[in-house]
Amino acid sequence: MEEFIARLLDLQECDREIDRLKADLESIPREMKIHRKDTEGHEAKFSLFKDNLDEIRNRQKKLTGDRQDNVARIADYKSRLISLKSNSEYTAMLKQITHTEKMNDQIDNMILEAMYEEDEALQVLERALKDRDRAVKRSAIREESLSAKLKDLEKSLDDIQVRRSEISSKVDTKRLKMYEKSRSTGHREVVTGIKHGSCGGCLTKIPPQKAGEIKGGKTYICPLCGSYVVWTSDSSF
Repeated sequence: MEEFIARLLDLQECDREIDRLKADLESIPREMKIHRKDTEGHEAKFSLFKDNLDEIRNRQKKLTGDRQDNVARIADYKSRLISLKSNSEYTAMLKQITHTEKMNDQIDNMILEAMYEEDEALQVLERALKDRDRAVKRSAIREESLSAKLKDLEKSLDDIQVRRSEISSKVDTKRLKMYEKSRSTGHREVVTGIKHGSCGGCLTKIPPQKAGEIKGGKTYICPLCGSYVVWTSDSSF
């Protein structure tokens, strides 16, 4: 294998590792975002259930206030009975008292229903609180782990980029430019092996004579994809 090809292979291997590290680095913020959204979802549920409980308690408070107003109203009606002079006025006041007492009976039923609702809402809220706390804890642990992984990946990327610089400095300028241009167009197999008598990059069939020369150590440039085709440990005619 020609020396420049060996160096390009080393450079290509570095770039593969760099691509992998960059992909891993890009995946970490996305994964962190997923965990945060999960936590936000549990927080939103908790807030919704809390608002529902607050609404039930506010309704109870209003019903209790209405009942107290009615109790005061009934007491006032009864105190005025003795001052009424006609039977019609007395009868009307008694009806008013009866009506207000019935209203309080209805309010008592609504207060009792609201108390049952409050108990159920409180249980739901407690479950939501536990779920939220578990999600927050789980997210915090995972985010800490991902942050540590992020630092390791960044360190590995710095190290491999230093190695890449060292390798690229030993590659002929013309061939390095050709390599960089090929990669910039999305071509990742600038140096490839011959596979079943074809270019490992684009699967273009290679003439048998050229394939024999490749096996003998010569480098072949694929006319279709421009890859350097060489003989590797897993190459075949």
